[in-house]
Amino acid sequence: MKVIFNKFLMVLYFIVGALILEVVSFSVLGFGFLPECLLYDLSLILIIAFVVFAIPNYVAQYVIFTIILLVQTILIYVNYSLYTIYGDLFSIEMITLIDEAAAAMTSSFVYIGVILQLIAVFLAIAIIGAIILKYCRKDKIKVWQHYSVFCVIALVVIQCFSISYYVERRNEINLLEIDISEILFDYSAQYTLYLKLQSYKKFGTYGYISNMLFANSQSVVKKLTDKTIEYMNSGNRYSSNSSEVFGVDEGNNVIVVMMESLEWFGFGDGTYDPNVENLSYELTPNIYSLIYGEDYLTDTDNVNKANDSVIATNYYSKSKTNFSEAQAILGFYPTGQNLTDIAGSDYDKSTNALGYSLPNMLKNLGYTTNYVHSNVIDFYDRDKTHGNLGFDNVIGKDNLVDENGDKIYTGSDLSWDHWASEADFVRNAMDYIIPETDNPFYTFYLNVSSHGSYKYNKNEDDCVRYRDYVMYGADDCILVDAETDEPFLDLEENVITDVETLQSVYPNANYKWLLNESVLEEDQPLDSQSEEVQPDDNPTENKYTYTNWYQNVLDNYYDEDPSLCEELLYYQCGIMGLDEAIGAIVDRLKEIGEYDNTTILLFSDHYSYYANLSNRFKGLELLDYSSMEVNRIPMILSSPGLKSEYSGEYTVTTRFTTTYDIIPTIFDLLGIEFNENLYLGSSVFAYAIQDYVYTLDGETKEMLVYYSNTGGYFNIDVYSFDLTNFVKQNPNVDDEIVELFSKKTSELLLKLNYLKILNDAKLYNQLTNV
Repeated sequence: MKVIFNKFLMVLYFIVGALILEVVSFSVLGFGFLPECLLYDLSLILIIAFVVFAIPNYVAQYVIFTIILLVQTILIYVNYSLYTIYGDLFSIEMITLIDEAAAAMTSSFVYIGVILQLIAVFLAIAIIGAIILKYCRKDKIKVWQHYSVFCVIALVVIQCFSISYYVERRNEINLLEIDISEILFDYSAQYTLYLKLQSYKKFGTYGYISNMLFANSQSVVKKLTDKTIEYMNSGNRYSSNSSEVFGVDEGNNVIVVMMESLEWFGFGDGTYDPNVENLSYELTPNIYSLIYGEDYLTDTDNVNKANDSVIATNYYSKSKTNFSEAQAILGFYPTGQNLTDIAGSDYDKSTNALGYSLPNMLKNLGYTTNYVHSNVIDFYDRDKTHGNLGFDNVIGKDNLVDENGDKIYTGSDLSWDHWASEADFVRNAMDYIIPETDNPFYTFYLNVSSHGSYKYNKNEDDCVRYRDYVMYGADDCILVDAETDEPFLDLEENVITDVETLQSVYPNANYKWLLNESVLEEDQPLDSQSEEVQPDDNPTENKYTYTNWYQNVLDNYYDEDPSLCEELLYYQCGIMGLDEAIGAIVDRLKEIGEYDNTTILLFSDHYSYYANLSNRFKGLELLDYSSMEVNRIPMILSSPGLKSEYSGEYTVTTRFTTTYDIIPTIFDLLGIEFNENLYLGSSVFAYAIQDYVYTLDGETKEMLVYYSNTGGYFNIDVYSFDLTNFVKQNPNVDDEIVELFSKKTSELLLKLNYLKILNDAKLYNQLTNV
């Protein structure tokens, strides 16, 4: 009996240690104390424990148990870091992105307090285990006696219980016996990991890891193949009956710009304006002109309304860069952390499995398709995947060549710590962004200049290019070199005070407000505008200059958060670099006569999470993921068709809009019919589905929902992690609205699961309604 006691003592060490770490994990993440389905988690702990139980050597048992607990401890920290930074959790596919994670890592992502707490907890558990080991090793029982009848019986009984419970729990998700709509949450959490946070909360660490291992279960895929084909073919066809603007940009070129970490406050006056009323042409004149038209300085009637564009003031995204990019190219995102799952080097183009992607759909219509990114192209394996997504050319800094075939960027220019001027990169890559072709073209362009971390040496070229213009000589923020800890520039010596000098420093910038004589005479100082040159009818009256912008930053943030003004400087320089790049694109389109034949859509991939810039600027708590305001970011559409046929009607849309809506919106404007079941979103201009129309505070809305891969569903009025608990963004949201939200979310999740099966089983060629 002593051997049984000793061996159970070792097992108990592991079980108790695992449960203690489980409590620690849930506590630091703010998820409570233990998973909802504790028995499921415990069954897996028992399976592991009693597999190791069979090892006769006590030292070997202790070492194995301790290593597993160490891995669990490390996972706690990884999950805490990911959740704190971006509300995400670890998944196995992230291992393939370790190089990208290491490159993007900064000291702000290291949480010393949590590390010390976890070390203390792990060491305490390990020391107790060592004491137990010392006690057990006094047992001189021979090896064969470890397998006494009592040990065998105990092992078999407990393992039978553990395995049977685990198998039974998974069999509850057997799709041959239960309709998918009835077990939507558990199927998604266990078999797809679309709902990582929910999966972790419900099933715990060991259950969550098990779910990851079975996330791509081919048996489940095979069971759903026929249902998936049936579901996809049953989708409605989006056509001219679906919206008023269908086909207004038919045959147009398309340029989609994904703006890295862009926030509305990047276009404003240095204060947070949730109603997007303080857009300023001084900060980003080229983007401003896309919104308000070319004559915004002289046409007083149109200064505050667009004639060819749409501002989506309720556009939201809660996804990391690679997810947002895929959503704008595929219309959804597959289960894994990168696209190699479905579009890697082993992709067979003959299957046409990705025929529904935006570049593939446009290629079928004769478009030339290019992908351009100002970072190195192997980041997120884009060099392996994007050709299979349908792009003719996939261009980054590392494979961009000049007219002689020589690489333009080499050496340190390719490092994460040194980004080229965004505008210069665009000019170098212009032949891919705007190719010389008789066919229409589609280009997806992603910038990097506004990506964190927000330090001088990270974004040096754009900081050198714009810093004096941004700062206007103000030296309230102490800007220091990261290596020498000395001020990197003497602002008093470098200040620019007149237009002529500014133009000589920034000859390529399109800051035409500086050239407007009614605003500023050529020899007049920038920070001193007299009443004589600002008559009452001046269209620029009450608009903000950079002096006002920087002063507003200081007034609002310097006393409580002085480092924020320095970070905002570098952030703003990056945005200005992007703005100049967009100005260069527009200039080339006009030069070749294609501007009026090109639809341009700008959207941000996510909020500025580096250094918690967005939360700090907006005054939001760090881990308040139920607040939707942190995820409200820019989306801007410039459409020649809207200008010529619908002038002024679609200036601002308050419709709830997401990254999933980009492809349907482009199809709508180009007049391309499509199967609505193949895409998660809907066109910005689609007629509302009456079954999902509701009224709140006197405003009529359509129930639209965004699914986030980092956890949760939301729209303007409701947020939920699990469709059980709901956070109302508006106190007047009633139970009927919540019920409608749940119904819409269930439909969205059902579509998402079928899209996963569509890709896993490569079923696109078998569909008839495409």
